[in-house]
Amino acid sequence: MPKIFKWTTATGVAAVVALTVSACSATPPGGGPSGGEGHGGGKQVRVAFVPKLVGIPYFTAMQKGGEQAAKDLGVKFIYQGPSTGDSAAQIQVMDGLISQHVDAIAVAPNDPAAIAPVIKRAKAAGIKVFTTDTDAPTSERQVFVQQATDTAIGDALVDSLAEQTGGKGKWAIVSCGPTAQNLNAWIKEQKAYTKKKYPDMELVGVKYAGEDQDKAASIAKDLMTANPDLKGLVGECTTSAPGVAQAIADAGKTGEVFSTGIATPTAMEKYVKSGAMAKVVLWNPADLGYLTVWAGKQLADGKSLNATDAGDIKGIRYQEALKTLLLGEPLVFDKSNISQYAGKF
Repeated sequence: MPKIFKWTTATGVAAVVALTVSACSATPPGGGPSGGEGHGGGKQVRVAFVPKLVGIPYFTAMQKGGEQAAKDLGVKFIYQGPSTGDSAAQIQVMDGLISQHVDAIAVAPNDPAAIAPVIKRAKAAGIKVFTTDTDAPTSERQVFVQQATDTAIGDALVDSLAEQTGGKGKWAIVSCGPTAQNLNAWIKEQKAYTKKKYPDMELVGVKYAGEDQDKAASIAKDLMTANPDLKGLVGECTTSAPGVAQAIADAGKTGEVFSTGIATPTAMEKYVKSGAMAKVVLWNPADLGYLTVWAGKQLADGKSLNATDAGDIKGIRYQEALKTLLLGEPLVFDKSNISQYAGKF
């Protein structure tokens, strides 16, 4: 069971952190993030991952992948993050890991600008520090472990929606955190790609729901009310996509308003089968979690990231000029294949 920690953040918001430690079988009894041995002299490497928030299926899947990597690679894996998408709480988690002097820290920043100073502090402390899932490109991070390129993800979302709408009509985006670098990069690509390939599609709005599924549903309902002729909705992240699909179902507009989004097959299977969201775009988040821990171990050991596979994960690619470690191409789920993946992530 994860340990739960509570405190008040610098913004005055109560925050909760769930901490899970996974290690190989050689971990000494009672070992934990503050008591485990550090890197060097044959001691066990400690790799930490700080997600945007804990408690949602996407990051839980990344956690499971990280735990598997910890077993395979013989490292100690620390999974710790805030219970809400609060950048101040995320920074406090990072500072705590720095004080423990873990060997490597991977972070999925809620706010790339806010996280940059603590990344600098980690680097100054001799810790290998990098980003995963979403980037802080102007920070001193050493590498970004990226699920797929922004172009591939953005284009897949647009194509998935256009196939349903005939490439015409009004559409809108319900995103999550307004400062999330990955979501904003995908949205930028979606706008450019739509303008180029689907000029008859009109984007009428981009709204932000934080990491709140209920708020995403409410925003989607408001967008449909404000635009009675709306043809399409995109849920930009794994909490807004199910909110969008639920809003369409609740409004009785399945087959009238079409949708797609970034989401896990497990969360979206019922909506895909009902037709409320015909296509879902994602990748394997467990593989991304595995690759994250693999990268942390490579960095801690002073080894190159220039490999074509990480254990059973094949086809990875290191782009040295961009300092990016790429997992692969996005996957598209629909009625034909979503049941094969539902329950897995």
